[in-house]
Amino acid sequence: MVTAVAVWDHRPTPDELLDARLARGWEATTTATVNGDIILGHAACRVPRRC
Repeated sequence: MVTAVAVWDHRPTPDELLDARLARGWEATTTATVNGDIILGHAACRVPRRC
């Protein structure tokens, strides 16, 4: 039997999901690319670049 628990009263947007993760202390990890280490995905829109 599978049980699901909803914590949202609506379908959360990608920004809402990311905000919730960041609020819980989650940190994006970098990925090594030919252009250097960068943050990929939606988190790249919200996390400041590391210089």
